[in-house]
Amino acid sequence: MTARLTIHVLFTLDCESIAIRSVKEGPRTWEQSARAIEGYSSRLLRAGYPPTLFLAPQCAVEHTPLLEELAERGAELGLYVNPLQAEHGTYHNFLGALSPEVQRCLIDEAAERFADAFGMRPRSFRPCKHSASDDTYRLLYELGFRQGSIAQPGFVIRRIGVNWEHVAHHPRYVDSHNHERSGDLPFLDVPVTTDPDQRQITNQPYELRIDAGTFEALHQPVIDRAIERMIDDAAAFCSLCFTADNRPAYDNDDDKHSQTLESILDYLETLRERHELVPSTLASAHERFRALRHMSGMSQAATQVRP
Repeated sequence: MTARLTIHVLFTLDCESIAIRSVKEGPRTWEQSARAIEGYSSRLLRAGYPPTLFLAPQCAVEHTPLLEELAERGAELGLYVNPLQAEHGTYHNFLGALSPEVQRCLIDEAAERFADAFGMRPRSFRPCKHSASDDTYRLLYELGFRQGSIAQPGFVIRRIGVNWEHVAHHPRYVDSHNHERSGDLPFLDVPVTTDPDQRQITNQPYELRIDAGTFEALHQPVIDRAIERMIDDAAAFCSLCFTADNRPAYDNDDDKHSQTLESILDYLETLRERHELVPSTLASAHERFRALRHMSGMSQAATQVRP
């Protein structure tokens, strides 16, 4: 009989600044960005899945009223840093390829811009391209962050500071000196769900990115393999973490990416027959992770003192 798992389901959105000549990752206009953010969030909130929105500082400032409304409806607002779009300074690589001093400055400045928009500093984080070095987690913790979705298991592009060849597939507390190891630093990293056994034409793993392919060819197989891995690894804390960005027309029912998202939501409903699904933001997942660790510690302590 297949084990019944408790699976925390996270939907995240990378909210880039609008594209500029040297950086083409973002949406073409702020209107396109707003429609994507509102459409994505509303679809998920109607289905009972509060999203986690990772916001570039420019995006936080441009969309403040919309984002405050979404936060009131249950969305979590976190910080997204793309050094190539930094407002101060000129950087030619992604976060993990930069020195610790530069990383600290970039993240701190971006967090201050976020605070200018919302009146508080962010506590959740994702870097563009999931680029991180052995210093990144420690710097984030020192700057007040307590959780992130940073790791991308199986992805390796060393020239831009991406090396997740050996990282765990499941949520973990991190090591303050090695970005791939688990450790005692109480910063929770929930990795984007990937399947390194299946490779794209670029030789990077399949991942639960909404706009990366069709539900049948990509998302369902990756979800099913992820659940198999949770069982095989006897994972202490299980998660499915989806990602997307603020370009597709999620406000349009006829858009293919909207239809993909709806297919994923329908499939998740079928999984409830076999597993307990817990719709989560990054912060709420950390609360549950912390509580389970506390309960596990109490249980171990009780076993040790038992006569």
